Amino acid sequence: MSNNVDDDGRGYERHQKEVSEAIDGGGCAETWETLSGQRARRDDAADDRRPDIEGTLLDIDCLQFTGDGEDFEVVPSFRNAWRAAIDELDDENVAAVLADVFDVDGTVRIDSDERAVYARHDGQSLAQWVSRSAMVADLAACRVFERQDDDWEERSPVERSRLAGGVRLYLEFCPDCGGRTSFDTETVTSCCNDYEVATVSCEDCDEILLEIPIPSGGG
Repeated sequence: MSNNVDDDGRGYERHQKEVSEAIDGGGCAETWETLSGQRARRDDAADDRRPDIEGTLLDIDCLQFTGDGEDFEVVPSFRNAWRAAIDELDDENVAAVLADVFDVDGTVRIDSDERAVYARHDGQSLAQWVSRSAMVADLAACRVFERQDDDWEERSPVERSRLAGGVRLYLEFCPDCGGRTSFDTETVTSCCNDYEVATVSCEDCDEILLEIPIPSGGG
């Protein structure tokens, strides 16, 4: 996904921070990258290249092509394991699972406000999601990845976050109420401008599971 937003880039970046999402794991990946010291290793690769998230998800039997070959869908066996992992997460163990998945020592604190859910460690902001259901979906997906991805132990926290955020785009059920999800676009007003965003949300409870800013075409 291109980030060519030269026009009014400051306003767009502010909105992007507010929604805390992007197609490859977004703000969550960025904060975990900082935490795990990955930025220094990637300075030389700071160009427009993006990791092949869908390719990796295909390789580890998470995604498959749809019948017409035009899109992706979640492999049924992964979907079942993902749903079971979601059901196993609750308020008592979610912080411990987050610390384990992202290789953090000590206690992780989870807070929320009307805009996002935040994970913090030793007073430092580690990660954030657009909703609690989005966080639960990512952590549960990581639990399944751990069992079926042979390279999981070697993957950095930012890679894990990108994979989890990538498969969340194809989530077909709501982690909170079990309702069906739908993909849509809408216009959001920030402090300075209106921006188009793509969303995945629950049709029953309206929980937002993914919100992706759509870059302006006028760069």
